[in-house]
Amino acid sequence: MDASIAIGSELGEDGLTMRGIAGRLGVSATALYQHFESKAAILREIRMYCSTLMHAEVFDTCSAIEGPRERIEMMSHKYIVFARTHPWLYSVLTETRGVEWSDLSKEEVERVVRPLTTFRTWIKEGVDKNIWREGVEPEMESIRLWAALHGLCSMMNSGRIDENHPAFPIVDQQDFIVRFVRSVVSTLVY
Repeated sequence: MDASIAIGSELGEDGLTMRGIAGRLGVSATALYQHFESKAAILREIRMYCSTLMHAEVFDTCSAIEGPRERIEMMSHKYIVFARTHPWLYSVLTETRGVEWSDLSKEEVERVVRPLTTFRTWIKEGVDKNIWREGVEPEMESIRLWAALHGLCSMMNSGRIDENHPAFPIVDQQDFIVRFVRSVVSTLVY
């Protein structure tokens, strides 16, 4: 896994090959095929690893925060940091088309969609505590929140939000992220 993640982070998914992984490990490609039937099988394991890593770094670290609004704001910041710190892993987890949902076990599906279900749970908690505006629907708001964060992460990781981009010349990205998260979460309140 470490060799695959290192190669993918350096060369992208197209550069991740069974022969390249085997070479990095100092074994033959045939030996690697004894453990993984294909590159798709390795990518599946990377997705599962990334899902667990993301949950640990983003959601588990925020779960002790008392208020749902504060927890969601902190989680949003950590989500963006995770995507910016692990751009290739984030891409494999959220942007690659290679997920065959029918091939995943129930537990694997739950692991992959855990960020969305956690958003939903925390938003529902805010509804139950009557801290959000009237009419907040946890299902819709969790998807909207994830879509907003994912869109921002994808734009930042692809260089579309950058100080040198002609349409989105954001010089102070940290300040921009703080304001972006605040504006997205504030739609739950107003």
